[in-house]
Amino acid sequence: MKLHSFLLLSAFTAISAVAQTAKSVLDKTASQLSRGCVVANFTARGAMGNSNGNITVQGKKFVLTSPQARIWFDGKTEWSLAQGSGEVNVTTPTAAEIAGINPINFIYLYKQGYNATLADKGAAYEVHLTTNNNRSSIKEAYISINKSTHNPQNVRIRTNASSWSTINITSLQNVGKKNDSFFRFNSKDFPKVEVIDLR
Repeated sequence: MKLHSFLLLSAFTAISAVAQTAKSVLDKTASQLSRGCVVANFTARGAMGNSNGNITVQGKKFVLTSPQARIWFDGKTEWSLAQGSGEVNVTTPTAAEIAGINPINFIYLYKQGYNATLADKGAAYEVHLTTNNNRSSIKEAYISINKSTHNPQNVRIRTNASSWSTINITSLQNVGKKNDSFFRFNSKDFPKVEVIDLR
């Protein structure tokens, strides 16, 4: 009986230690990424197709530039300008839509009731996030984090039973803080573009 209790206690302690370690890894990464503004180059693939480009992130705000589109997000509203289309669509995106665009978005995701486990992948940590909340638009995520820099390298997100999006971060650097206006579409900079409000 004592041995059985000891084994249960040891197992519980080990599980708690792993969960705490996963959270501490994400906490350190989130702390680094939350300082000022971050610029990242990326490649992405998923249900929406393949893409590449760069993204400037500050808190929940970002500006993404790719060969296909330019997207501004001020934390609530998104402006999406398809390259060569002559029009920008204004929407209020869902959490899943933002996660599929912004690879840095996981720094908020893991604090929203997700279970976190940690795996050692040699030069990187891999954090696995899962949720039992059926209403969560993001069901599961894998985040690969460089052990030396604590920067994210790869983020895989599942939004339903079979739809995965994978974003590889090829470079990342912290830069000076941007004004809020940087993250909003300015019609004066695009006088020939038609604004279509879909909210």
